[in-house]
Amino acid sequence: MEASIWLLPMALGLDLLLGDPRVAWHPVCLIAMWCRTMEKLWKCWLGKTFWAGCCAWICSSVPVLTLTLGFLWIVSLLVPGEWGVGWGAVVVIYMCMAPRSLAEHGWRVMKANQAGNLTEARQCVSMIVGRDTATLDRHGVLRACIESVAENLTDGVISTIVWASIGIVLAGPEGGALGAMFHRTSNLMDALWGKKNDEYRYFGTWAARMDDVLNWLPARLSLILIALAAVIVPGCSPSKALRIGWKYRYEHASPNSAWSEAAFAGALNLKLSGPISYKGVPAPYPYIGEGSLQATALDLRRAIILMGVASFLAVASGVCLLCLIL
Repeated sequence: MEASIWLLPMALGLDLLLGDPRVAWHPVCLIAMWCRTMEKLWKCWLGKTFWAGCCAWICSSVPVLTLTLGFLWIVSLLVPGEWGVGWGAVVVIYMCMAPRSLAEHGWRVMKANQAGNLTEARQCVSMIVGRDTATLDRHGVLRACIESVAENLTDGVISTIVWASIGIVLAGPEGGALGAMFHRTSNLMDALWGKKNDEYRYFGTWAARMDDVLNWLPARLSLILIALAAVIVPGCSPSKALRIGWKYRYEHASPNSAWSEAAFAGALNLKLSGPISYKGVPAPYPYIGEGSLQATALDLRRAIILMGVASFLAVASGVCLLCLIL
């Protein structure tokens, strides 16, 4: 019980201490390579069909979860006792969340913007967004980065914490590690395959829908966590985070993405999203929020801090929940 309660704060502490290792053998990179291999294999057998995508999803997920269990078993042999599996679970959960990496990307964009180097700022933001960035002005770059920070708070932090917590409740440290890894793998497959083009329109449907299901609860919790974080972060409005977040919660093609983006738009008094383009193809998304389009470096700074505080609150909430249940 004691080990399970401390898994989440220790994983977050490990992320803040070490960050996201930029190495080719990072587990997420290896998983992505395996998913690509399964994609090629099942497309050869069944084409770009829905069933090919389902089979690729299963054949990508099962080996990853099996290897996760194998890793936990090896760690338990090396470190006897309850904390053997616990330490292994901490490492797995840490690998599945990335608040420090997200903050570092945001700081790079902000520093390039403050230095007046728009070209570098565009290049930095292109590493965390999928839209075209070559024609973005200074405010557009900052808004794109804020949107990415907001959306990835759900995908890269809160969802990991939620599914790790559910796994811990159901099966202890092993369940926490499997819950976090299951979400990360599913989210990665959605990023690779969940695209509305001829290549993935049918093949990526299952991956996209599974990601929607897994992020459904975390996205809605994000509205509450961001509003609470806005109480702490100077210059942010918790009341607007709640009001704008609720009003614009469905103003996105995804059923989950707008929840955190709208909450950030309200907290920062900005207007986010809006018409963009992907590889030269216009995407007429609606605006989210009722504030200014002229995002500033201070707004991005506040967004990064807001993300960090919301991450801490998510972990604290998870710990409180585990203390009540376990």
